[in-house]
Amino acid sequence: MQKRTETKEALGRKYPESVVLVTTRAPDGRPNVMAVGWVSLASETPAMFVLGIDDSARTYALIRKTREFVVAFPSERMAKETLFAGTHSGRDTNKFAATGLAMSAGAKVRAPLLSDAVANFECRLAAVTKPGDCPLVVGKVVAAHVHAARSLKRLYTLGKGYRLGGVRPAVKPAGGKRRR
Repeated sequence: MQKRTETKEALGRKYPESVVLVTTRAPDGRPNVMAVGWVSLASETPAMFVLGIDDSARTYALIRKTREFVVAFPSERMAKETLFAGTHSGRDTNKFAATGLAMSAGAKVRAPLLSDAVANFECRLAAVTKPGDCPLVVGKVVAAHVHAARSLKRLYTLGKGYRLGGVRPAVKPAGGKRRR
């Protein structure tokens, strides 16, 4: 049974929700990282992500300028760094230096991969649209990487107030059929 409520109250029930770290590299070579909660797969073929990034964010400006970025799915071990990346501006702080996030070079874009992430997706900017108060950035995946340790839990936002925690993806049962 459903009861009518305000949108804000209903949105409080959306958790857990994805959180990703988006990396960019400024033209001067300085890396940048930002936590993004509004993220979704926009297409499987070709693989594309859509991100909601505030138009005043440094990350948004760098994506528009360089036309490339990395979408990294952080592991639960990266909770402290993810929280820092989501609560500090790259205009004021070198978030890589402040957090000690380990990075490595990508195969196709200049933006860094996050070494401890569950997965990294190198993207080229495909489109930007602004259907509401937040621009939507669409990136086409040009290379993908996964962490060698499959046991890592992916980090999620568990609720309001910056509550973060890990969730391990479900595994298909033997024989490849999903249980219902």
